[in-house]
Amino acid sequence: MLTRRVTSQQPSLSRGAHSVKRVWMLSYECAGLAQAGGLGEAVAGLARTLAQDSKIEVTVFLPSHGRHLDQDLRTAYNLKDETTFIANGYRTGTDHLHYRYLAGIERGHRDSVRYALVKGLDGRTSKWLNHRTLYDSNVVFEKMSLFARTVKTYSDYLLATGSLSNLPDLIHAHDWHMIPAGVALKQSLEENRVRVPLVFTIHLLGRVSLPWHYGSDAWCGIQDLQHDVRIGRKGVFTLGYRQVWEAYCHDSLERFGCYEANYVTSVSSSYLTHDVSDYVGNAIKGKSGHVYNGCDWDNEEINSMVRVDQTGEKPIGLNDQYLNRWDLRRQLLTQGLAEARPTVEGQNNLDGSQERRDQSKRLIEPFEEDGSLVLMTGRLSPQKGVDILLDAVPRILKVLPSTKFLFFLLPSNDPDSNKSTSMVAAGYPRNVRLIMGRDRPLYLLSHVAADVYAMPSRVEPFGISALEAMITGNPVVGADVGGLRETVLDIQKYGDTGTGILTPAEDARSLSSALISMIITMKIDESSQRGEVDMSDSVEEIPSKPIREMVGKNPRFGSMIRENCRSRVEEKFRWKNAGLLALARYAKAKQLSTKPTVYSKGGKSSRN
Repeated sequence: MLTRRVTSQQPSLSRGAHSVKRVWMLSYECAGLAQAGGLGEAVAGLARTLAQDSKIEVTVFLPSHGRHLDQDLRTAYNLKDETTFIANGYRTGTDHLHYRYLAGIERGHRDSVRYALVKGLDGRTSKWLNHRTLYDSNVVFEKMSLFARTVKTYSDYLLATGSLSNLPDLIHAHDWHMIPAGVALKQSLEENRVRVPLVFTIHLLGRVSLPWHYGSDAWCGIQDLQHDVRIGRKGVFTLGYRQVWEAYCHDSLERFGCYEANYVTSVSSSYLTHDVSDYVGNAIKGKSGHVYNGCDWDNEEINSMVRVDQTGEKPIGLNDQYLNRWDLRRQLLTQGLAEARPTVEGQNNLDGSQERRDQSKRLIEPFEEDGSLVLMTGRLSPQKGVDILLDAVPRILKVLPSTKFLFFLLPSNDPDSNKSTSMVAAGYPRNVRLIMGRDRPLYLLSHVAADVYAMPSRVEPFGISALEAMITGNPVVGADVGGLRETVLDIQKYGDTGTGILTPAEDARSLSSALISMIITMKIDESSQRGEVDMSDSVEEIPSKPIREMVGKNPRFGSMIRENCRSRVEEKFRWKNAGLLALARYAKAKQLSTKPTVYSKGGKSSRN
């Protein structure tokens, strides 16, 4: 039977953000351990600022992905086996067969953050939890299920051993992979009279649908019990978990997470309003808000790193004479690329095979000459729009033939995508280089040497890479989507306080025009700084009229934009800012989880 509750008009009860002292973050990836993209960076950054700046005890739980077997990581994260804990049981499949699992936890800590890596202890469980590949349809759903089972059992273990001080005050589940674990954990604690709010953050919609059996007690561990569910501003209803999953969410994992969470966040207001709300519906009204990502790159530290490699030697021939941006660029383009040693292992979802490493190295040849540099970084996926920038290349080269394009990409799981992208890049031997993987010194050098940063994403919930570009003084030419609308200030709208240009999504022609405007702007600025030949005639070649007029009045307009970029990140998008936003959302989650409610008819007052 469905019972509706109506929120009372009494003052809401809340102990405030200060009552959140211990947070369990549940994530499928985390920078430094196992990462495929921005999710890992976001989780690591938020955990670190909450632990260091707000003095919250943060524990990041994630599947091991086999990383606990890496001796270097064991040392760096002080990993040790939780010897007194074992998760042991059976899952029942749709085939009615029973599948045994045996899992454990490796505990560690680094930079004030605690970590708990969920690992397999027998062959069958290790096959999934210890598999080094992150995102593969054959392993991801098994990892999610076994992770959920283990984390739920771990909370039961802490309760049974009287370790109540180690239980969380709040659960923060990141992205759809963690919904089964977050809900199962919250449910288990509530069954033991421990009320802990659940915050669910959508970093990128996966639009994943699964039958109830997957989330149920038979597989992931969620029991079909009657419980209170706050549905937007409609009030609080008593529903069964299966009822919510099937009747309200139509098997959508993310909708289920939004219904069950006490509070829902996403990484930008635009993405939350236009993408998340459109998909999940009105269930999150009154219980949702954004928490921006951040970037803590330090320019002085970066300048030091690009001049000294890990061995203490000066990399790629840099010395004290290379103090200007154009000197760094020339050295990078004409010599430094030959020294690149990109790696994949530990940085993303691939296995770092020698074949992939060799493929990347074959593509990295230094350019014969210097030229304006357009930089793009990120995952090789349709979302990021690498193909859109490649489509814009010939239009740009027709106007500015000496322009160089450097792509720093994390490879796709799709070999055909890697191959086709590499083939297109190879078609511009004088202008395009593609690096598959990461070379940290070269990656940083590329940022401090570039003229313009391109971000032609089809979808971009936030875009940490835009912050990395701006803090290193790169104007961003990106698509007018998601979080880029909030991080990048379009010069054509904001004038001399702008930080880049936004263009319509999936429009290579507009992208090329914007890049030409920005490249010429930076060329004129560089020429002015170097005291070289007057480039005032080049102003008329700038396609954007507003930018053309501003550069015509101030040849050093490019330097002004670079400084705007740095200042915007410093003032608005450091991780400390993100941490303060998160604390405000945590306080709201606590408030909603304890808010007094009354039955709509004939019921006695109760607390939700």
